[in-house]
Amino acid sequence: MTVLVVLLISVVACVALWLWAIAPQLPRADFSAFAKYDYAHRGLHDKDNGVPENSLKAFALAAQCGFGMELDLQLTKDNRVVVHHDHSIQRTCGVDKLISDMTLEELWGYRLLGTEEKVPLFSQVLETVGGRTPLIIELKDYNDNDTLCRLAMEELAGYQGLYCVESFDPRIVWWFRQNRPEIVRGQLMERLEKGQNGLTASQAFFGRNMMTNFHTRPQFEAYDFHARNVPSLKAARRVFGMQEVSWTLRTLEEYQEAKALGNLCIFEHFLPPENACQEKKGFGDILAAAGQGKGAVCSSAVEKK
Repeated sequence: MTVLVVLLISVVACVALWLWAIAPQLPRADFSAFAKYDYAHRGLHDKDNGVPENSLKAFALAAQCGFGMELDLQLTKDNRVVVHHDHSIQRTCGVDKLISDMTLEELWGYRLLGTEEKVPLFSQVLETVGGRTPLIIELKDYNDNDTLCRLAMEELAGYQGLYCVESFDPRIVWWFRQNRPEIVRGQLMERLEKGQNGLTASQAFFGRNMMTNFHTRPQFEAYDFHARNVPSLKAARRVFGMQEVSWTLRTLEEYQEAKALGNLCIFEHFLPPENACQEKKGFGDILAAAGQGKGAVCSSAVEKK
């Protein structure tokens, strides 16, 4: 009997420790304002129609259609905050150079995906969006974390729009917990494996199972929708009511499933049918309307927000 009692106490203690490790910041943040929107991944982009990802045109179209948007921040060599996903511009500009090795002037010598669009400054994106729709701001770990976080916050000083921050790097999420706890923060996560980004097996295990949350206490978990079937995410949702953000949804079926779960939705390559641009048949129609100089491409959708 004594052995069974000890075993039971050990199991309860382990479960309690696990729940403590994966718990979000409490009390829960209010996500009602964020939940009114769907989020265009790297802006409302379509390279086949001449709109590159993470471009001013993509962000302008997202805002005009009443979508929020997700975007990526990093620093140039001269510490300018720019919006671009990859560390290198090989994929987007055809040149194998790191943004962190180039000044802004050098970076602006290249164009995105054969268009006239350049890698934009974060300040330009903020001016373009103008607070019309919310931003999910991902901070990359390509640079010194403290410098990137501090400079990004300087750009956001006085910005009136709704936004939250997120990162794959727990050290960045922790920076916001320590320095800007009033800003809604999230932990980005996917199914990490040993060797990915130099991770050890234990680091990958703790990461994908959300066990760095004890250090960062994020208010939401932005989990890869295609790898979300992990016990820690289910437990954090059920026990603590943690908000889930789903990325990246690429079909209507995925979108509908994520919506039914109460998740915030980051999408690309299709238009959510119930939230914006309902009267447009496709991306070409959106561009045509924008080309006619309409201030709001989908005014009826914006009004529904």
